Amino acid sequence: MSVLLFIGSFAWGALTAQFLVQILSSFTSACIYLYGLLFSRVKKRLNAIFFATSLTQAVVFAILLVGGFWLIDLYIPYPSNADLAAAAGAFVCYFVYCVLQVPDKIRVARTCAMRPFFAEAARARRFVTKRGRPQRMGGALK
Repeated sequence: MSVLLFIGSFAWGALTAQFLVQILSSFTSACIYLYGLLFSRVKKRLNAIFFATSLTQAVVFAILLVGGFWLIDLYIPYPSNADLAAAAGAFVCYFVYCVLQVPDKIRVARTCAMRPFFAEAARARRFVTKRGRPQRMGGALK
């Protein structure tokens, strides 16, 4: 049983880091989209959709983080020092890995919120192949 708790501690440490970084980046993106909604020349409807999506994502990951800690507290009242060290080590390593990706997410959010037609052009570019024929990601258009 203690081996499973030790392995689970690694997994929970990594998940905690992912949830925390996702909450922070989603909330920051929501703030950027809200600023774009108020002060940008980009379509208000588009920024409102992006704002709602980012805020919902932040709330969902916050619920997952708090719910995970609640479940751990419910079923494992006194984890050992080895379990805590495994979770802390996995948290630090995975947190550094995840934080390195945040500046790109923030840059894309800022560009989508402030530059007119950027989001539409980025979406349209995904559906065009190298030959110029429109295709969806899963196959050809019908």
